[in-house]
Amino acid sequence: MIQPKNSPSAARPTAFSGLAIAGLLTCGVAALASPLRAQATANFVNWESAHVHPLEISPNRTRLFAVNTADARVEVFDLGPAVPTALPSIPVGLDPVSVRARTNDEIWVVNQLSDAISIVDVPSGRTLRTLATDDMPADVVFANSRAFVSCSQSNTVLVFNLADLTQAPTRISIVGESPRSLVVSPDGNRVYAAVFRSGNGSTVIGGVTPSVAGSFPPNAVSNLSGPHGGANPPPNGAGNVWVPPLSPGLATPPTVSLIVRKNASQQWLDDRGADWTNLVSGGQASSSGRTPGWDLPDNDIAVINTSSLTATYAKRLMTACMSLGVVPNTGEIALVGLESTNEIRFEPNLNGRFVRVK
Repeated sequence: MIQPKNSPSAARPTAFSGLAIAGLLTCGVAALASPLRAQATANFVNWESAHVHPLEISPNRTRLFAVNTADARVEVFDLGPAVPTALPSIPVGLDPVSVRARTNDEIWVVNQLSDAISIVDVPSGRTLRTLATDDMPADVVFANSRAFVSCSQSNTVLVFNLADLTQAPTRISIVGESPRSLVVSPDGNRVYAAVFRSGNGSTVIGGVTPSVAGSFPPNAVSNLSGPHGGANPPPNGAGNVWVPPLSPGLATPPTVSLIVRKNASQQWLDDRGADWTNLVSGGQASSSGRTPGWDLPDNDIAVINTSSLTATYAKRLMTACMSLGVVPNTGEIALVGLESTNEIRFEPNLNGRFVRVK
């Protein structure tokens, strides 16, 4: 979910409130004779972007870097023999969400609100260069003498030439909504990008009786050629029964839309297993407001070849792909996220099972 952000000034409350400043202007020089107290805010709400890779250890294992998103800084810690010791923090861009160490002395910080990368020299605590990115950058990794930056709002991965950062980056379009977390294969030949809002291969069939002719979407659930013969709402159990059973004496239920989900055989099925493919992507797709052959991508991980800069996809893994990891000795990829079963109807059937963490 994209969260709202306050302005930069809101991230740091000022020492004087507006009333205190107005009072100074009204009272004139006489007001300066009395000391002023800092006006602390009673409540401070801090809005910030979601972290993607907020912690990083230097290659020589002597430094820990942590993004301080609210304060637009990177905190640096010395990993000595005892407890970590705080070193001076480093100012970067607005809303840093990821930090990666390119070398022991150079870190790249992804600033989501600034739409920029800060390349920081750690010993001096200075930003050496700022790289502009597409909208809402999320993560950065290094492979094959290139830097790969995921940009979640523009659905792109930017590729910078590390030998010449003055060159414009190559832009790889990702077929999926909001690529964020990145990892590199042990051999450096592939970069993996997790598509955060990848979806779960489900779509809605319109079913509400339109009040105005031509309303969209058309009522396809009530279509007589559908798998339930136009029954609306259609039953969700075998043998045209309801699970759980309907309470006696209820009024006639209103017409409803229906969520269907694509299976591995490319069929669009409801929670009873009835096949709606003909009305979704088949010959009668126009009945649901679609065209024959209509489809919905379910790309969960973009696999980028670091030489050709082309992308293929791993599919049908989960609904929201949050974070990636790689096993160094095997190259296996671990994906963490959520799987939603939104096609299943009625609370007793969903109790404790609507979303699974995988």
